[in-house]
Amino acid sequence: MSTTIELEFETHIDLDFVGQAITVHLIRLTVSLQLQTSKGWTRKYKALVDTGNPISVIPYSVWSKGKINWILSHKSELHGIGGRKISGKLGEITLILVDETTTSPPIKAKALLLDDDSLPVLIGFEDILSDIKLVCDYMIKSFSNCSFITCCQYLQLRGR
Repeated sequence: MSTTIELEFETHIDLDFVGQAITVHLIRLTVSLQLQTSKGWTRKYKALVDTGNPISVIPYSVWSKGKINWILSHKSELHGIGGRKISGKLGEITLILVDETTTSPPIKAKALLLDDDSLPVLIGFEDILSDIKLVCDYMIKSFSNCSFITCCQYLQLRGR
């Protein structure tokens, strides 16, 4: 059995290039999620699907409301593009992915839990993208509120 969750593309024009008469699109693939708490689930949070990230990254304001199983008690670093480092503690979270009509089964995932809110919620490969079929088609889109939004891309979660 599988579950299909619809995702959205957010497309904006990079204003840094507009003055040079160059159009560069900033395209982000997003999904909504909720973290498990001791009493249920958090509100929905928008997360960026980050196929270049080895592990999910959760800012403090989001994970502090969730139920956490700590994997390491000390801080760990994750190195990004350009050598930028972020640090936090490695923990296991339980989350669900949601769209307007569907909720995924609970997913247990390792995540780097940040001490601050310097980054948005990022969905990385470990335990999430490594266990799903990701299908996206940016060419099919509709126009709404000055952003392109399409519902033709989805995550298909295999039976767990």
